[in-house]
Amino acid sequence: MKYGNWMVLGLCVLAVVSLMVKVSTLGDQIQQLSENNRREIAGLQDALKSNQAGLAVVNASAPGLGDYMTTVQLHTGKLWFAAEASNWDLARYELAELKETLEAAETLNAEKNGVKISSVLDSFLKTQIAHLEEAINNKGSSGFQKSYDEILATCNECHTEAGFKFIRVVRPAAPPVSNQRWDSQSN
Repeated sequence: MKYGNWMVLGLCVLAVVSLMVKVSTLGDQIQQLSENNRREIAGLQDALKSNQAGLAVVNASAPGLGDYMTTVQLHTGKLWFAAEASNWDLARYELAELKETLEAAETLNAEKNGVKISSVLDSFLKTQIAHLEEAINNKGSSGFQKSYDEILATCNECHTEAGFKFIRVVRPAAPPVSNQRWDSQSN
Protein backbone atom coordinates (compact mmCIF):
# COMPACT_ATOMS: atom_id res chain seq x y z
CA MET A 1 0.00 0.00 0.00
CA LYS A 2 1.20 3.37 -0.80
CA TYR A 3 1.86 6.00 1.74
CA GLY A 4 -1.14 8.08 0.53
CA ASN A 5 -3.51 5.15 0.97
CA TRP A 6 -2.27 4.61 4.53
CA MET A 7 -2.87 8.25 5.18
CA VAL A 8 -6.46 8.06 3.91
CA LEU A 9 -7.04 4.86 5.88
CA GLY A 10 -5.64 6.48 9.01
CA LEU A 11 -7.88 9.51 8.56
CA CYS A 12 -10.89 7.25 8.05
CA VAL A 13 -10.12 5.31 11.22
CA LEU A 14 -9.63 8.57 13.09
CA ALA A 15 -12.93 9.89 11.72
CA VAL A 16 -14.75 6.69 12.72
CA VAL A 17 -13.28 6.78 16.24
CA SER A 18 -14.19 10.47 16.53
CA LEU A 19 -17.77 9.77 15.41
CA MET A 20 -18.06 6.88 17.87
CA VAL A 21 -16.93 9.16 20.69
CA LYS A 22 -19.41 11.82 19.55
CA VAL A 23 -22.27 9.28 19.31
CA SER A 24 -21.41 7.99 22.77
CA THR A 25 -21.38 11.55 24.15
CA LEU A 26 -24.70 12.32 22.47
CA GLY A 27 -26.17 9.11 23.90
CA ASP A 28 -25.11 10.20 27.39
CA GLN A 29 -26.63 13.65 26.81
CA ILE A 30 -29.88 12.13 25.55
CA GLN A 31 -30.02 9.84 28.56
CA GLN A 32 -29.41 12.80 30.90
CA LEU A 33 -32.12 14.88 29.15
CA SER A 34 -34.53 11.95 29.37
CA GLU A 35 -33.86 11.60 33.08
CA ASN A 36 -34.33 15.35 33.60
CA ASN A 37 -37.60 15.22 31.65
CA ARG A 38 -38.80 12.26 33.73
CA ARG A 39 -38.06 14.23 36.92
CA GLU A 40 -39.79 17.32 35.56
CA ILE A 41 -42.83 15.32 34.50
CA ALA A 42 -42.99 13.66 37.93
CA GLY A 43 -42.81 17.10 39.55
CA LEU A 44 -45.54 18.44 37.29
CA GLN A 45 -47.72 15.40 38.02
CA ASP A 46 -47.27 16.00 41.76
CA ALA A 47 -48.15 19.68 41.30
CA LEU A 48 -51.20 18.74 39.24
CA LYS A 49 -52.39 16.31 41.92
CA SER A 50 -51.91 19.01 44.55
CA ASN A 51 -53.81 21.56 42.43
CA GLN A 52 -56.61 19.07 41.81
CA ALA A 53 -56.88 18.43 45.54
CA GLY A 54 -56.98 22.18 46.18
CA LEU A 55 -59.60 22.64 43.48
CA ALA A 56 -61.71 19.89 45.02
CA VAL A 57 -61.59 21.72 48.36
CA VAL A 58 -62.55 25.01 46.69
CA ASN A 59 -65.40 23.35 44.77
CA ALA A 60 -66.67 21.66 47.91
CA SER A 61 -66.79 24.97 49.76
CA ALA A 62 -68.19 27.04 46.87
CA PRO A 63 -71.83 28.10 47.08
CA GLY A 64 -74.31 25.89 45.32
CA LEU A 65 -77.53 26.81 43.58
CA GLY A 66 -79.51 26.57 46.83
CA ASP A 67 -77.13 29.02 48.52
CA TYR A 68 -77.58 31.51 45.70
CA MET A 69 -81.36 31.07 45.70
CA THR A 70 -81.48 31.76 49.44
CA THR A 71 -79.56 34.99 48.83
CA VAL A 72 -81.94 35.82 45.98
CA GLN A 73 -84.85 35.33 48.37
CA LEU A 74 -83.26 37.66 50.93
CA HIS A 75 -82.64 40.45 48.41
CA THR A 76 -86.09 40.00 46.89
CA GLY A 77 -87.69 40.40 50.33
CA LYS A 78 -85.58 43.46 51.14
CA LEU A 79 -86.44 44.88 47.73
CA TRP A 80 -90.14 44.54 48.50
CA PHE A 81 -89.91 46.48 51.76
CA ALA A 82 -87.71 49.18 50.23
CA ALA A 83 -90.27 49.77 47.48
CA GLU A 84 -93.17 49.64 49.94
CA ALA A 85 -91.45 52.48 51.83
CA SER A 86 -90.80 54.31 48.53
CA ASN A 87 -87.09 54.14 49.24
CA TRP A 88 -86.17 53.84 45.57
CA ASP A 89 -82.44 54.25 46.21
CA LEU A 90 -82.48 51.22 48.50
CA ALA A 91 -84.71 49.38 46.02
CA ARG A 92 -82.16 50.04 43.24
CA TYR A 93 -79.37 48.83 45.53
CA GLU A 94 -81.21 45.62 46.42
CA LEU A 95 -82.02 45.06 42.75
CA ALA A 96 -78.31 45.40 41.90
CA GLU A 97 -77.47 42.86 44.63
CA LEU A 98 -80.20 40.57 43.32
CA LYS A 99 -78.83 40.80 39.76
CA GLU A 100 -75.29 40.14 40.98
CA THR A 101 -76.43 37.01 42.79
CA LEU A 102 -78.42 35.77 39.81
CA GLU A 103 -75.41 36.31 37.54
CA ALA A 104 -73.21 34.36 39.96
CA ALA A 105 -75.76 31.53 40.05
CA GLU A 106 -75.80 31.57 36.26
CA THR A 107 -72.08 30.65 36.20
CA LEU A 108 -72.83 27.33 37.92
CA ASN A 109 -74.34 25.99 34.68
CA ALA A 110 -76.66 23.94 36.85
CA GLU A 111 -79.26 21.62 35.42
CA LYS A 112 -82.17 20.29 37.45
CA ASN A 113 -84.47 17.62 36.03
CA GLY A 114 -83.63 18.64 32.46
CA VAL A 115 -84.05 22.38 33.11
CA LYS A 116 -80.93 24.36 32.28
CA ILE A 117 -81.02 26.83 35.14
CA SER A 118 -78.42 29.16 33.60
CA SER A 119 -80.58 29.66 30.51
CA VAL A 120 -83.61 30.36 32.66
CA LEU A 121 -81.66 32.86 34.77
CA ASP A 122 -80.32 34.60 31.68
CA SER A 123 -83.83 35.00 30.28
CA PHE A 124 -85.13 36.05 33.71
CA LEU A 125 -82.49 38.78 33.97
CA LYS A 126 -83.26 40.10 30.49
CA THR A 127 -87.04 40.16 30.92
CA GLN A 128 -88.60 40.13 34.39
CA ILE A 129 -85.64 41.78 36.15
CA ALA A 130 -85.43 44.40 33.39
CA HIS A 131 -89.16 45.17 33.85
CA LEU A 132 -88.69 45.45 37.60
CA GLU A 133 -85.74 47.79 37.09
CA GLU A 134 -87.87 49.98 34.84
CA ALA A 135 -90.63 50.13 37.48
CA ILE A 136 -88.09 51.07 40.16
CA ASN A 137 -86.57 53.78 37.97
CA ASN A 138 -90.09 55.15 37.33
CA LYS A 139 -90.74 55.05 41.09
CA GLY A 140 -94.11 53.52 40.39
CA SER A 141 -95.62 51.52 43.20
CA SER A 142 -98.30 49.82 41.08
CA GLY A 143 -95.84 49.04 38.26
CA PHE A 144 -93.40 47.72 40.84
CA GLN A 145 -96.02 45.44 42.43
CA LYS A 146 -97.03 44.05 39.04
CA SER A 147 -93.40 43.39 38.05
CA TYR A 148 -92.62 41.93 41.47
CA ASP A 149 -95.56 39.53 41.26
CA GLU A 150 -94.42 38.50 37.75
CA ILE A 151 -91.00 37.70 39.20
CA LEU A 152 -92.55 35.54 41.92
CA ALA A 153 -94.70 33.73 39.34
CA THR A 154 -91.66 33.10 37.13
CA CYS A 155 -89.68 31.78 40.09
CA ASN A 156 -92.49 29.42 41.02
CA GLU A 157 -92.85 28.22 37.41
CA CYS A 158 -89.13 27.45 37.30
CA HIS A 159 -89.31 25.61 40.63
CA THR A 160 -92.18 23.49 39.27
CA GLU A 161 -90.42 22.78 35.94
CA ALA A 162 -87.21 21.79 37.76
CA GLY A 163 -89.10 19.35 40.01
CA PHE A 164 -89.25 21.52 43.12
CA LYS A 165 -92.89 22.62 43.06
CA PHE A 166 -92.89 22.47 46.86
CA ILE A 167 -90.74 25.64 46.82
CA ARG A 168 -93.26 28.47 46.49
CA VAL A 169 -92.23 32.08 46.99
CA VAL A 170 -94.75 34.76 47.88
CA ARG A 171 -94.76 38.42 48.80
CA PRO A 172 -93.08 38.77 52.17
CA ALA A 173 -95.36 39.37 55.16
CA ALA A 174 -92.58 40.58 57.46
CA PRO A 175 -89.19 42.16 56.80
CA PRO A 176 -86.43 39.58 56.33
CA VAL A 177 -84.23 41.48 58.79
CA SER A 178 -85.29 43.50 61.80
CA ASN A 179 -82.25 45.75 62.04
CA GLN A 180 -82.71 47.82 58.87
CA ARG A 181 -84.78 50.90 58.15
CA TRP A 182 -86.79 50.74 54.98
CA ASP A 183 -87.76 54.38 54.68
CA SER A 184 -85.39 56.90 53.15
CA GLN A 185 -85.02 59.12 56.24
CA SER A 186 -81.42 59.83 57.09
CA ASN A 187 -81.62 59.19 60.86
